[in-house]
Amino acid sequence: MKNKQLVSLLLTGAMAVSLAACGGQQTVTNNPDSTAAQSSTGETSAEEASAKPTAPQGQLVIGTTTQMNNDFYDTSFSNNATNYKTYDLIHGYNTVVSDTEGAWVFDPTVVASHEETENEDGTKTYTVTINDGLTWSDGTPITAKDYVFELLLESSPEMNGVDGYPSQAGYPLVGYQEYFDGQTDNFAGVHLVDDMTYSVTVRAEELPYHYDITYATAVPRPMHVIAPDCDVVDAPEGATITGDFTTDLLLKTINDPTTGYRYAPKVTCGPYLFDSFDVASAQCTLSVNPSYVGDYRGVKPTIEKIIIKTVKSDTMINELKSGSVDLLFQCSGADTINAGLDLVDAGEAQDNTFFRNGYGKIQFDCSQFPTDSANVRKAIAYCLDRNEFARQYSGGYAAVVHSYYGMAQWEYQESKDWIDQNLNTYEKNLDEAKALLEEDGWTLNADGTPYSGTGVRYKDVNGELKPLIIEWCNTDGNPVSDLLATMLPEAMNEVGMQLNPTTTDFPTMLAGIDHTGDKIYNMYNLATGFALASSPWYYYSTDPVWMQGGYNSNWIADDELAAAAEAMKSIPYEDNDAWLAAWQNFIKVWNEKLPDVPLYSDEYYDFFSNKLHDWKATSVWEWSRAVLDAWVDA
Repeated sequence: MKNKQLVSLLLTGAMAVSLAACGGQQTVTNNPDSTAAQSSTGETSAEEASAKPTAPQGQLVIGTTTQMNNDFYDTSFSNNATNYKTYDLIHGYNTVVSDTEGAWVFDPTVVASHEETENEDGTKTYTVTINDGLTWSDGTPITAKDYVFELLLESSPEMNGVDGYPSQAGYPLVGYQEYFDGQTDNFAGVHLVDDMTYSVTVRAEELPYHYDITYATAVPRPMHVIAPDCDVVDAPEGATITGDFTTDLLLKTINDPTTGYRYAPKVTCGPYLFDSFDVASAQCTLSVNPSYVGDYRGVKPTIEKIIIKTVKSDTMINELKSGSVDLLFQCSGADTINAGLDLVDAGEAQDNTFFRNGYGKIQFDCSQFPTDSANVRKAIAYCLDRNEFARQYSGGYAAVVHSYYGMAQWEYQESKDWIDQNLNTYEKNLDEAKALLEEDGWTLNADGTPYSGTGVRYKDVNGELKPLIIEWCNTDGNPVSDLLATMLPEAMNEVGMQLNPTTTDFPTMLAGIDHTGDKIYNMYNLATGFALASSPWYYYSTDPVWMQGGYNSNWIADDELAAAAEAMKSIPYEDNDAWLAAWQNFIKVWNEKLPDVPLYSDEYYDFFSNKLHDWKATSVWEWSRAVLDAWVDA
């Protein structure tokens, strides 16, 4: 068996979502037998390598099809994929990070020492000491208090009062529930040991855990900015925040739309500093942080300025050609890829490619009628020829997937034959769709008579006749939306379903998914990238605590699915065989419940200007990480 390569966005929990369900495998190398295929025309020659600057220089304009929103705190406020990668650039010095191979490691740039202790009561304590010399961008020293402050802040009822922030940072730790419920001001499982050392104690019921090293992680937050005049002190009962620490304070320091840390994080410790965000153009500007001492390898950025701008899929290659953008990452669809490869062939651009760790999808809201019914969800799947969809959209650059997996995952590579034998492929079959709907009770006309075979079906729900109408939210200028609009409505109408499309922008669609917007829909089309610590036991949990913050974004409460996911949680990280067996069972149950209709997984393409050098993004080392090694001509 191959060594496990956990592939994904580096998220502490929630999955990131993006606008385009991306395509991207070269026709001549369309070989899914490789777990992490990567190639690049941007190899650096010895002459180029010697020219790499020793000080930051130049500007890189990055184009993204996923429209950014004005939110720069963390994924609990917004799991927009482009925003998340921007968090990755602005914030830094996590104690536990992923390396270039996708493995979790303690960051030696940040951590001076660490130890773990198995306690007699079944709990486990991690003790972490921070290196001296780390500072915030305003010169303020970073100490263990900033890490303890983050754990207390982001587990607190006070923070929960800021736009419903889920306050889950310390969920697995001893005393979390009492602290979150406001029963005590002390968090029993968190201690400030000394100025540079903190400890966390994990509840026995949260052990063993597949990604147990992640329990030791913490992220510094600038207490002097977010909670001025407050302090972190320790006691035998646990650490606490003293001073005037209230929701009202946080609504000012974090949530003020002009000066709040969520919207204008001016004191940070990542490789780049937040300069500005223009709401009208959805454009973000970052500049290099001179105080940053490096990532886990000690690598510091050599690109002085980064601009992240929204581009349209039908014009973005033209922007690259004209020089109005320098980098297009994770490109999708045959039209875009072929146009980009034409630029490469002409010597006007370079490319980099790797398998995708995620999939494009139709995502259902399983809390909404009628998509709360698995039969309705399956009937919709049977209305779509997914093979033809993938062919038309990707031009042969994608593979159809049938459950919760992507082409970059080692589990998929090990399970191809098993998948072919065990998963329902939901080939287009309108008769099967009709049978599922009849089984589900959709057997009436609008007047209550038996269904005539044409028009919208109705169902008697507690004495009320309800129509089989599916509200679909999609985004403007998205070729996936356009193709679905040509392939789904007629077939759905033929089986007795009415599809009502609403086209909007990406942030508005995310608000619908998160149940924070003006309207909730039955289905959405978008894409997902798996977290490094991919945690389906949270994503499909029936516990209300995970029905927020971008975790269970399908809002599905299915005990069988939750149990299949939960069975993976305690498997030791090194036990690949047990993990694979549990993973296969999980994706089989998922395939039967169908909270999404998976459309495809594929190979990503980055296209970039000849002025950019040493570009080496992969499925586990994404663009926000790769930018630290890259450089541009002056």
